[in-house]
Amino acid sequence: MARVAGYELEALVGKGGMAEVYRAVIRAGARAGSPVAVKLLRPDLAEDPEFLELFRAEAEVTRRMHHPAIVEVIEAGIDAGAPYLVMEYVDGRNLRQILAQCAARAILLPLDFGAYAAHVLAGALDHAHAGVDEAGRPLGIVHCDLSPSNVFVSRLGEIKLGDFGVALAAGDARGRGSGAMGKIHYLAPEQLRGGPITPRTDLFALGCVLFELLTEQRAFPGATVEEVGRRILEGRLRAPSEVRPEVPFELDLITLRCLAADPAERWPSAAAFAAEIATRYDPAIGTPLAIAAVVRGLFGSRETGR
Repeated sequence: MARVAGYELEALVGKGGMAEVYRAVIRAGARAGSPVAVKLLRPDLAEDPEFLELFRAEAEVTRRMHHPAIVEVIEAGIDAGAPYLVMEYVDGRNLRQILAQCAARAILLPLDFGAYAAHVLAGALDHAHAGVDEAGRPLGIVHCDLSPSNVFVSRLGEIKLGDFGVALAAGDARGRGSGAMGKIHYLAPEQLRGGPITPRTDLFALGCVLFELLTEQRAFPGATVEEVGRRILEGRLRAPSEVRPEVPFELDLITLRCLAADPAERWPSAAAFAAEIATRYDPAIGTPLAIAAVVRGLFGSRETGR
């Protein structure tokens, strides 16, 4: 098995445009044998200054955040010239895998599942947006890449937001014309135009994720990247209830407000969104225990691990 610093890599569990993530175990010390996730910058990008800086910035950002709904970074370093991040290992599935399993079985997630997940994610975003440095100065972090593949659900039903690899400080700009990063179906109009990024940019992505959890369809469908981008820029919206009629009017309004093309028309903050959607799901269903039961029902008790 391959080794990185004090960790033994066991299996590849995720791969993105910038990095690969492995399940690993700690090799020595009081926690020897404990599972962790090790994120490695792809070898072909290890000499690229831009990607090295993104990787370094992710470590810097995430080590300051300690929240139950954010994947925690344990350590960052360089081994044999290769940068790495060590994170808590979330033993479960991501929302993209959960949605794919629903599609394969032709079933819809409970509406309460989607509303509860969005509430938890809003809490994570609020924590990130309110982050400060050692001197207490606001960091103004915007995730910029919230999507189902970056949201993890553990065997115990914990929901955690990960991958701050393309996070920016509020007010920065990185649009399509200047190297926009993130997944096209979840990019806000201001990202596509290269305009300034704000916390409300993340709320647009959260609305896209909520739409998908409620309907299992993309908020802005399209056969090509260009078509999806046009739909987003033109603000071609549809309510979740147009796809799934049992979605209540209140959830329609919450979702559509997130998806407003003008950031000023979206929720003023993740905290405001969280306060509103907290009243829109059954608290007996919106619990980690119930979420775990849903995922176990989809994959089976032996198949919930990634």
